[in-house]
Amino acid sequence: MKTNSFWDSIYMKLLLELLFLAFIPIVLIISVFFYLNQQNNADIKYELNDRVTNSIIANINNNTEFTSRTTQSLLSSNELISFLNNDYSMEMDYNNYTSSIQSYIQATINADPRSAIYIYMDNPTIPMSMDVFYHLSDISAEAPIADFLNSSLVEQWFCESDFAGISNPYLFPAEKCFIYLRKAYDFRKNFLGVIAFSIPEKYFLSFENEGDETVISSGCFRIINLSGNTLSEDTLSTIQSSGQSYAQMNGFLVTLSQPEDFPISIITVTKNSNYGQLIGVFLLLLGLFAILSILLCLRSLQQMERQMNECLSAMDISIINNYKTRIPVSGNNEISHICRRINLLLTQAAELSRQNILKETSNKESRLIALQHQINPHFIYNTMEVFSSKMKLYGHYEESDCLVAFANIFRYNISTNDALVEVHIELEQLRNYLRIQKLRYPMISFVSNIPDRLMTALLPKFTLQPIIENAISHGISDSSHALFITVSVNQKGERLLFCLKDNGTGISPEKLSALNHTLHNTGHASDIASDGHSVGLKNVNTRLELYFGKESRLSVASIPGQETCVSFEIPYRLPEL
Repeated sequence: MKTNSFWDSIYMKLLLELLFLAFIPIVLIISVFFYLNQQNNADIKYELNDRVTNSIIANINNNTEFTSRTTQSLLSSNELISFLNNDYSMEMDYNNYTSSIQSYIQATINADPRSAIYIYMDNPTIPMSMDVFYHLSDISAEAPIADFLNSSLVEQWFCESDFAGISNPYLFPAEKCFIYLRKAYDFRKNFLGVIAFSIPEKYFLSFENEGDETVISSGCFRIINLSGNTLSEDTLSTIQSSGQSYAQMNGFLVTLSQPEDFPISIITVTKNSNYGQLIGVFLLLLGLFAILSILLCLRSLQQMERQMNECLSAMDISIINNYKTRIPVSGNNEISHICRRINLLLTQAAELSRQNILKETSNKESRLIALQHQINPHFIYNTMEVFSSKMKLYGHYEESDCLVAFANIFRYNISTNDALVEVHIELEQLRNYLRIQKLRYPMISFVSNIPDRLMTALLPKFTLQPIIENAISHGISDSSHALFITVSVNQKGERLLFCLKDNGTGISPEKLSALNHTLHNTGHASDIASDGHSVGLKNVNTRLELYFGKESRLSVASIPGQETCVSFEIPYRLPEL
């Protein structure tokens, strides 16, 4: 019987819980997919950051190299070095100063249109001119210049933030520019002054697809904003303080690079996808579903365990109370229906127990009656013993022996309840029977061809005597006919073959066929009375079949006028010790 409600079934509850559990790997797979996709997108954007950064660094290297070559070109002019090294004389140097020196400087400036070139002379005798020549003493007190002059460096790059807050009319322009300072010496290593290049930052920080507000200057950092979003001050502060070459923060992918011997760090920023938030949501759902599924499974298992324990306890109580109590049933799931079925079984068990008690009582009464009835057979046996003794007193020895043989058969019949007896016991009762038959048929002879080792084998009680009785009844035509009976037993593996042969009148083929058909196709007692001449054979055949199966049925072979043989096979069994 199925449950009334599909949703109340254990199957449905466990199915829903398993679906919850099945959702966990699905969420996990989706999370892994999003994570891998995010990593792939992050790698692509990091590659974009690297391309832009490498492009900028290449521009920086090109510009610094070009500036270095220009400076070297200026310092390679012996005329300029000599001019800077000697005291200035208006009469002697003016024409050279205004024509040759200034023309050379102007040519250099024209060759590098991106740069503003300034020469700060250590020689105070030379006048300032052309907005190019300045006295070093006018700017040497400024902190960045003083630090450079006091250092062992020959050249150094500066950025706008290094000169923040300095207001000096003689100082080169530093706003949105990179400054290159180079110390000038003659061939005797005499210090001549400082050559300064002021170059706009755009020449260094240019790259493809540059747009408005792409480059953000913040101190010594140049932030390349490729995200398309406006970066807040907090975001800029966080990015600058990270110090990591590659980082993810505030929804951005950040790449940090430091060009060699250059005063700025380049930070490239691209927008990160929001897959990280989705992964977080999925993982949160995963955890919630996992906890919920585990709790539901534990709850179902606890309910099942509780119901099963209640069922077992109730069954134990019912067994103790002789199946009178019943299991309490609650709910409408499979275990409830099992409890109802067990209650039906307990009801049937109680009824069977009651019937068994009645049968046991009836059996006891029958045994008492049977014991009472045994008194009469024992009385008859004792009476025959008295008659036998009297016969011997009057010289009737042969009749007395026959009466003793009959008494032994009678006692054999009533003295044992064993269904199986040993062969030698069965033979002894057969000899008692033949002793009685010899009073009527004195020409009967009997031979036993049974090995001694098989004498203790077991066979059903009263098996041989009915077969021999049938041989005497149908094998002797008159009392003067000699009848020779042989009983033989042979072992065939785990089975024994019994053969009872006589040399009587035999059986006609028609009757033999009918007899074997009856023996081989029926073994029921209801068929025994069909032929009075074969009642004993049918009785033995039925008992052999009941004990050992159809393989042990009787088989009858006969040659009319010569012999008849009745044979059967039974398992080889010995008495238990």
